[in-house]
Amino acid sequence: MANHKFESMNVPEMLGVTPIALVTDEEIWNRLVTPQVKAFLGEIQSHKITVRETTDGDFGGDEVSNLNDHRLYGGQKGYVRFPYINAFYRTTNGALVIKRDGVKFKVLAWVGNIDKGEGDLIFKVALRDRRYDGTKRANDTALLDFPYDDPKFNHPKMIEGMVENASTVELSVYTFMPGSRIVEACGDKALDAFVRSPYEYVGRPKYFLRQFKKAWKSKRAPGQVGNPIPDVSRIVAGVTEAFARERGYDYMENACSHYHVAKWAESLGYRYSEKRCAEALSQFAEGLKRIKAAGIKLTRPQESWVVAIQSLPREFIPKEFDMAGPVWPQNNIDQANLWVWKPLSERALAVHPLPVKTKAPEAPTKEAEKATNPAK
Repeated sequence: MANHKFESMNVPEMLGVTPIALVTDEEIWNRLVTPQVKAFLGEIQSHKITVRETTDGDFGGDEVSNLNDHRLYGGQKGYVRFPYINAFYRTTNGALVIKRDGVKFKVLAWVGNIDKGEGDLIFKVALRDRRYDGTKRANDTALLDFPYDDPKFNHPKMIEGMVENASTVELSVYTFMPGSRIVEACGDKALDAFVRSPYEYVGRPKYFLRQFKKAWKSKRAPGQVGNPIPDVSRIVAGVTEAFARERGYDYMENACSHYHVAKWAESLGYRYSEKRCAEALSQFAEGLKRIKAAGIKLTRPQESWVVAIQSLPREFIPKEFDMAGPVWPQNNIDQANLWVWKPLSERALAVHPLPVKTKAPEAPTKEAEKATNPAK
């Protein structure tokens, strides 16, 4: 009898343990947590690492999700499909929490007295392997903020001409200066909620316009309920790209929540995954040019607000801002996402070379990080 040819298997990855999950806490602290975030946190005082299987957190805001409503022990709610590792690092001024499962790690920095519910989330960065997107399994990870099971809007193979058997990873970044939230500055809870998620109020156009007028006078863009920490956007993009490249990923992706986020991604060399999104961005850019040519000066946050107001019924859009058609593709409520992507690996770059003018963000390599941390 001829010898049977057995197929090789990558058992860890088939069971859901992907390369991005293996980025260590030490790498995250030394390379990803920025100097300014570290300055707010202070020194690490102690740590506790546990494996968890429930949605409960250690304090308000620390909970995880159970989007597929997985139940154990006779139907009891609150148990997640796959366990996750929770690493809690208490610092001088707060805590650093790193959560990870097989497909994602999420880093959260808190300052203030978290034990008394007075913690302020100032930094949240995550990398997530997208191989299960477009299927129910995508929602099995307890570390999600939104579902990704829609096969139309969240299929992981949207990139035209992507290399065979490509691996992709999603980046998400949030950062706020401590004490800078709108509700803390002026006590306006309604404005805080509107700025955090303006598209939730599109069905109430008169209310939207009242809050829009207040947001317009601020320096806050949609989604920016607090001032960003300056060095996060400068450092995090390069470090996360390095993490993904070192783990063998072909592409980095991002779902852009608002116009200013998409323009930031463009500046880093990202491209739009869908033609409908690329066309919408082109229409927005042309519309903003016309508005400025008419003599209206716009700040960068105001550009994003002009884009956001296009989602109202047209009769409610102020005439000076009416772009006659385009609507922002991602409302951060349903699963219609505005995906952008960037090639990372050599084989991806061979098919999708970066534009000559695009310079990759600087990121400390493992060797450079060791050189600046001789104790390692």
